[in-house]
Amino acid sequence: MNPRVIRAVAIAMFKEFWRTPEALFWTYGFPILMMIGLGLAFQPRVPPPVPIAVVIGEAGAPFVELLQNTKELEVLQLDAAAADRALVRGRVGLLVRGTKAAPDLRLDPVRVESQIAQLHIERALHRAAAGGPIAVATAIEDRPGARYIDFLVPGLIGLNLMGACMWGIGFNLVMMRTQNLLRRLFVTPIRRGDFLIGYIVGRGVLVVPEAFVLAAIGMIFWDVPFRGSVLAMLAVVIVSGLAFTGLGLLCASRATTYEGIAGLMQTCQLPMWMLGGALFSNESFTGLMRWAADLVPLTHITNALRDVMLEPGGFAEVGWTLLGLGGFAVVCFTLALRLFRWH
Repeated sequence: MNPRVIRAVAIAMFKEFWRTPEALFWTYGFPILMMIGLGLAFQPRVPPPVPIAVVIGEAGAPFVELLQNTKELEVLQLDAAAADRALVRGRVGLLVRGTKAAPDLRLDPVRVESQIAQLHIERALHRAAAGGPIAVATAIEDRPGARYIDFLVPGLIGLNLMGACMWGIGFNLVMMRTQNLLRRLFVTPIRRGDFLIGYIVGRGVLVVPEAFVLAAIGMIFWDVPFRGSVLAMLAVVIVSGLAFTGLGLLCASRATTYEGIAGLMQTCQLPMWMLGGALFSNESFTGLMRWAADLVPLTHITNALRDVMLEPGGFAEVGWTLLGLGGFAVVCFTLALRLFRWH
């Protein structure tokens, strides 16, 4: 072991990193900015009211008024079909039927917000009854299509599309750039647009079977329903894959280091993980959070996947989503084509 050689190599690696502004920013600057941003966004505050659905026509007016006066609850008066849909999509924590004297609660105990809402409702009822007996009937929501696992599987498909397409495109392109493989392609007759389109198509073909395998596993092991159109599902997967590969291509169009592409990918993916409604519902978001959730592509992808899996959805239900995602893919690819460099 030669200490002089070790010292020389260590100094060279340190100088190489320190003289690369891209790597320096994504290694030190970005985590600091992310910590400040998340710290400001998630400051200690009073928890917002838990939304619940009361079926119109089945609960008496005094019952609704009692719940509305409970500050920990946000009462939504819906018809039976809308209330079921709100519970399935995670917009509300639980569904209330019956009357003040005989309330009937329907909830999924796996969801934390459901348990919180149940505690607040029971406490409000006992307080109104002045200690008298209250018979609260509680039913577990275990119908296929209304459970948390049914909500989760389409979200996981959306997350898989995002990760596979963006990392598969972006990281590989940067690897080819750092290894000077793109420089070698530059001196060939291949055109930039043809190369990028072929790269996107080649990656996009791989994600289609992945999505259907995940859906099949959910159907086989957990009875997750598939009630919509298979062709509509295929269209959603293909267009979503194009949208994410376009975004990954845009991130990789000029990145020259692994730190740079990793930072750009995290910048794009972290908001979608938090706001995209894949693992938990974003239906109850309001204000700036609601605007941001509607802005990220993953929100519309997971909603479209749930439309075609949990409901008898077809092209009519996901048509606008397909159009919007297709436009997003075209914009990302156009920008990437203009910004892309071989070396």
